[in-house]
Amino acid sequence: MALNSSPKAIELLDVTVTFGEETILKNVSLEIYEGENFVIVGPSGQGKTVLLKLMAGLITPTSGSVLVRGKNWQILSTREKQELLYKLGMLFQKNALFDSMTVGNNIAFPMREVTSASEVEIDQTVVRFLEAVGLPQAKDLYPDEISGGMQKRLGIARALALKPEIIFYDDPTAGLDPITSRKIIDLIKELQKKDNATVIAITNDMNRAYQMADRIAMVVDKGVIVTGTVEQTKKEQDARVRQFIRGQLEGPLTVIE
Repeated sequence: MALNSSPKAIELLDVTVTFGEETILKNVSLEIYEGENFVIVGPSGQGKTVLLKLMAGLITPTSGSVLVRGKNWQILSTREKQELLYKLGMLFQKNALFDSMTVGNNIAFPMREVTSASEVEIDQTVVRFLEAVGLPQAKDLYPDEISGGMQKRLGIARALALKPEIIFYDDPTAGLDPITSRKIIDLIKELQKKDNATVIAITNDMNRAYQMADRIAMVVDKGVIVTGTVEQTKKEQDARVRQFIRGQLEGPLTVIE
């Protein structure tokens, strides 16, 4: 896609995040464009989820600014933040499903909370999204009655229930087998293309990153290296990036024993 001609969906300007005495991210600047599939990779514990939550407005930076469609999270009124949040969707790493609710009610929950849709309209939307993620038969089941891959698809359906324009996925294929993982990424891309949404996703699986991404960025050493397209990423000369994407034990990155 022609990124330079697209408006910015999200922009980070010299952002630093500190928890107590520990600095997680330092002086990070980043641009993500409308309609882009932007994939974040990097070693564990480097701040990938912190970066995602910053962009989603769930964490406030210690310094610097986070802009969503040109609007600065830090200076918006409560009402303005709420209006912006309605345009965002998020799939958390553990899916964050309600165990006490059926599959259908998990999807219906955000619509009942923030829209004035009737129960008939909500039910129609639930059925439509269950069909979209391949779970039409699971409406009356509970999360513990379906597989891990099905739970992930349910999480995607709920994240999309309010028709968000920007969607955050925190490791959408974590714990899934390679075939299911590929199907999940295919589903995410299909739904993204259908709605022309902007997708920002975390993954540590480079095969899935290559399958999904328009551009890739790596979070490492408190910073963010935007490596570019899949082909540009594979040719990246930074030793940390090369070590990570090739899964090599030898290199500047610390290997956790």
